[in-house]
Amino acid sequence: MSHAHKLLPGWLSICLLLFVSTSYASDEAIDLLERMNNAARTLNYSGVFSYQSGSNLQSIKIYHRADENGELERLVALNGPAREVIRSNDEVTCINPEGRQVNISSRPLGSGFLADLPSKLRSALPFYELSLQSETRVAGRNARELLISPVDEYRYGYRLWVDAETDLLLKTQLLAPEGEVLEMFAFSSIETDIEIDDEKLHSKLDGDEVILSRTNKQTSSDIERQSRLSRWDVAWLPEGFSLVALETRLRASNGAEVEQRVYSDGMSSVSVFIERILSRHRHLQGATQMGGINAYGNIIHSHFITVVGEVPSLTVEKIGASIYFADIDQP
Repeated sequence: MSHAHKLLPGWLSICLLLFVSTSYASDEAIDLLERMNNAARTLNYSGVFSYQSGSNLQSIKIYHRADENGELERLVALNGPAREVIRSNDEVTCINPEGRQVNISSRPLGSGFLADLPSKLRSALPFYELSLQSETRVAGRNARELLISPVDEYRYGYRLWVDAETDLLLKTQLLAPEGEVLEMFAFSSIETDIEIDDEKLHSKLDGDEVILSRTNKQTSSDIERQSRLSRWDVAWLPEGFSLVALETRLRASNGAEVEQRVYSDGMSSVSVFIERILSRHRHLQGATQMGGINAYGNIIHSHFITVVGEVPSLTVEKIGASIYFADIDQP
């Protein structure tokens, strides 16, 4: 089975800096988050950033333009296999000539996060505490730090660096509950308030055979309809997490039936894959980690259960242990 381990972009932190007063910082931090969200959507900019997860380091060139038609964005991998991502508003095309595949999705795929992260944070604010810290420099620019601390041990914390002049997100770090640095994104160079020609937004990877697919976001009625077809449920979720996507008609490469469930608090998300066992083959049992991604595998009622998410190991293990087949007694 393909576990579709989505590596979503993330962040880390170490240093303790001077906090401003809590009440003042909270209001100002929320205001900064709103300005950051607006800057990501409305600014023209071009630069190079790095994304590190564990020992994996990627360097990427980005072009972003905002005009009367909305947003256009192109990302080009500068190391490893040739890859590009083209985003037009909420539609994303990922081009990977080696795999001869293009995927079109209704949300950014680990790359349009400059616009995606601020909006996700805003919707998940009840489950995180925000505090502003002192200024430092990122990519040659003065930047204000914003610390985002989860209210419990079931989610990660974040530290953001926001450009003092433009409010653009310049750097992010993903923090484990113990303060360990898990993932990081940071600009090494960036230009803002510039003209972005059409030519800079067109892919240079042409002439390859491609396969197009599109994934649309499910409505609440779609999820409810799919839920009625499912005989599975989850007895425990962290506070604030709810079912945001459900697909009961998937098939693994060996023809086995697969159900996928996605739970989210608006910021963090967890995917649950339930695959009917047709024959013996290798499958994750127990826990594993890659960067900020944790996974947990188990066998329940003749099905492989896999829980994957950018959350602490405790979260995926507790969710995995609470999954039950609805036709038998709940644990």
